[in-house]
Amino acid sequence: MRLPPFLQIIMSERCVHPEVVNVLRHTLKFETDITAVFDGATTDGSPRSKLTTTFLGLAHEHWLSLRVLMAEGLSHSAIGLLRLQFEATLKGFWVHFVATDPWIEKASVIREVNDHLVEPDLPNVSEMLKDVERAAPPKAFALLDQFKSVAWRQLNSFVHGGMHALANFGGEFPAAFLVQIVANANGVYGLAATLAGSLSTDPQRIQRAIVAQRAHPECLPPFTNSPLPQP
Repeated sequence: MRLPPFLQIIMSERCVHPEVVNVLRHTLKFETDITAVFDGATTDGSPRSKLTTTFLGLAHEHWLSLRVLMAEGLSHSAIGLLRLQFEATLKGFWVHFVATDPWIEKASVIREVNDHLVEPDLPNVSEMLKDVERAAPPKAFALLDQFKSVAWRQLNSFVHGGMHALANFGGEFPAAFLVQIVANANGVYGLAATLAGSLSTDPQRIQRAIVAQRAHPECLPPFTNSPLPQP
């Protein structure tokens, strides 16, 4: 089987930092194990489940793209994707645990006005977190809130070309910093996987997703680590 281009890059070790190559290798094993948990999984088919799954699919795409860019050495853009991955994951939690049925109905229908898609009203990130705190499992909220509290401002700086991006452009990030970015992205995906388990008609998949994460500590952040360390 022909490997995707970014896997060929990883396997040929063309990354600047061997440590980044190593964490990407471990992440591939983690991805294989945790996605296997959901092989053949089904949901209740409700509009809420479908919309939650869509946000989780977006988060997965951002996670994959982050690793592609890391493998190419395009670390600034990769770091920006961590914010997009987190936001899509948070929206998945909000939709699943908080959104009203009328909101789900409205958001599930594509509407256009003057050739522009109409966006459904959605709280900002801080408001969504407050909503999730009231409705989601406490552990999930605690991890989402920790990430936002520590990392949000710095990630916004990378996304919008702020000082965090400007101060480091043209040079190399420390290998440990890039490794931690990948690990934190893996941690966010782990949260998404537990939410995916909640959607499944088989409740055992949640526990299996947690077990899969615990089997790969070499590419996941300890719960006590800051989601975005300083370079």
